[in-house]
Amino acid sequence: MADLPKLRSLVAAFTALPLWMTIELTVSVLYVFRRWSGLYFWSVLVTTWSISVHAIGFLLSYCVPSCNQIASSVLAEVGWVGMVSGFAVVLYSRLNLISFVMQNRHILRLALGMIITDAMLFHIPALVIFIIGTSSGAMFEKYVTCMNILERIQIVAFSVQELIISGLYIYGTFKMERDSFNSRIRKTIRLLITVQIAVILCDALLITLDFAGYYILKSFIHSFVYAFKLQMEFVILNEFKQLVTQASSGSEAIEKGFRDMTGPNIMSLQKVTQSSAVIL
Repeated sequence: MADLPKLRSLVAAFTALPLWMTIELTVSVLYVFRRWSGLYFWSVLVTTWSISVHAIGFLLSYCVPSCNQIASSVLAEVGWVGMVSGFAVVLYSRLNLISFVMQNRHILRLALGMIITDAMLFHIPALVIFIIGTSSGAMFEKYVTCMNILERIQIVAFSVQELIISGLYIYGTFKMERDSFNSRIRKTIRLLITVQIAVILCDALLITLDFAGYYILKSFIHSFVYAFKLQMEFVILNEFKQLVTQASSGSEAIEKGFRDMTGPNIMSLQKVTQSSAVIL
């Protein structure tokens, strides 16, 4: 009981932070994107608000006993679906900025197929078990046992999914860095690689907490981790913005890809490569 105040402080912090970051990210999205349309825009916005829905759902489930458990659990589950698969779509939606992906269009189809397949294999069974478990008191104990097993399978599967997409970025940007002689471009590419490694380490943290038995702590940190990942997305987006603003020559493919993500009026898009190299 002596640690209860510390636990409550952690819960408060890891719930308040995602909520604040949701507001910040929403303002950033609406400010940065001149055209409020496109897969990247909507996936970022949906993921952003799903983070808060998930955080609020878990907060109500574990800290407000008087709250209807079915209602709070529904919020947590819906937020989890939008947060996890939404972030995967965010990563997918900017794969077209990687030159070797543009040259091998089947990679985009395979990545999208992986996201849809994982959603069907892991989101739908979890939601079905959740509905059965919460609607029948007699089934609740079996529901908890099944969810504990499924939870660990899910977190590994979705982490592997993000690892694959992040791996594509790391591989593609590493090739671009090797082919580029522009110091500004090389700096941006190294930052992109660093951010993708940070995303992988965040997933590793969640897996470690889950398998170590810290399920409740992992659940509260979960929302914060995804909010942090989205913050890193905007670090990358700002680097793209500065790069295309400052560079003097470039690639039409990347210019079109960036315009598709952010809208035609975000800036005066300029060419962003020297010679024939395709860069971010």
